Amino acid sequence: WNASSSSSIISLPLITPTQRSINLIMASSFAKQRTTEALKQLQSIKPTDGFITESYLTTDGTTLIRLKRRGISLSEKGYLEIVHDASSTGCVVGITSYGAGNVGRGVVLVEKNGAVCRDLRDIRVILRNPAASNVGNLRAMQQEREDNINRARNSQQTRGATEIISEEDNKQILQFFVLAVLGLIVLRALTSALLGLYILGLPLLYMYAISTAPSLESFDAKKELKRVLRGENLPEDHPDKPKDWLSQTLARVAASVTTEVAGLGGYEVTMTDYLGACKVASVNLLAANQVFYWVGVFGKWRFVTRRDVESDKND
Repeated sequence: WNASSSSSIISLPLITPTQRSINLIMASSFAKQRTTEALKQLQSIKPTDGFITESYLTTDGTTLIRLKRRGISLSEKGYLEIVHDASSTGCVVGITSYGAGNVGRGVVLVEKNGAVCRDLRDIRVILRNPAASNVGNLRAMQQEREDNINRARNSQQTRGATEIISEEDNKQILQFFVLAVLGLIVLRALTSALLGLYILGLPLLYMYAISTAPSLESFDAKKELKRVLRGENLPEDHPDKPKDWLSQTLARVAASVTTEVAGLGGYEVTMTDYLGACKVASVNLLAANQVFYWVGVFGKWRFVTRRDVESDKND
C-alpha cells in the first residue's frame, strides 16, 4: 500500500451503545404515540363502541398490542403497534413488521368509517413520526428508563439484604421456639408435681379436718347468737362494727336482751355432719322469722350467713 491508496480508505461512523439505546427509545416512543393517536381516532368516530388497546409480553420478550371492541379482541394475535393511516386509506392498521424507511406492513383492522374489517386484508402504510416537540422529550424518557433500571437494581439488592435478615430472624424464631418448648416441658413437670402433692395432701387435709372438727355438743346456740348480734363477725371496716368500749358494751347488752327476747318465742337448732370433717348448724328464730347458719371446721364454729324466712300462714 502507498500513501495515495491509504488516503482513499473511507472510515464508517460507529454507533455507540448510548446512541443505539436512544434509537430504541425513540422507536418505542413513536410506536406508543402512533397507537395512542389511532385509538383516539377510533373513539372519536365510534365513541360508543368501546375501543381499547391491550398490551402483553410474549415468551421472547416482545411487547405486542391487541385492539379490542367492547371487550372482544378483533384478532387472535397481537401487533407491534396500531396506526391510523391518515395519509392514504384512513383505516386503522395493525402493524406486523417494518420495512425499509418508514414503511410498515400490517392488516386492516377497522375501516375508515369505523366498521370492523372482516377479511383483515394486508396493507402497507407510511409511519409518520410524532411532532418535534415530542422528540424533545426523548432525553427525559431515557433518564426515566435509566432511573427505572437503577430502582430495579436497588430493589434486587434490598431483596438480597432482606433474605439475609430473614435468615437471622429465622434463627431467632427457632431459638424462641426451642425456649417455648422447654418452658412447656418445665410447666408440665411442675403441674404434675403439684397434682401429685394435691393428691397426697388431700387425704392428709381430710384427716386433719376430722381430728380438729368441733363436736356437735360444743355448739351453744345462745352464745353464738349473741356474738352475731353484737357484730363480732363483722370486718373491722364495717360501719356497724363497734369501735370503742362504750359501743361494744352497749352492743353486748343489746345482743343479750335480743337473744333472750327472741328465745322466748322459741328457736330450733338443726345440726348436720358431713363425713366427720365438717359440721353445719342452723338456728331458726321462730319469733324473728330468721335462720342463722354456722360451719364447724378446724376446731371452731364460724358464722356464715343469715336469711329471712316467711312465717307459717297456718299459725
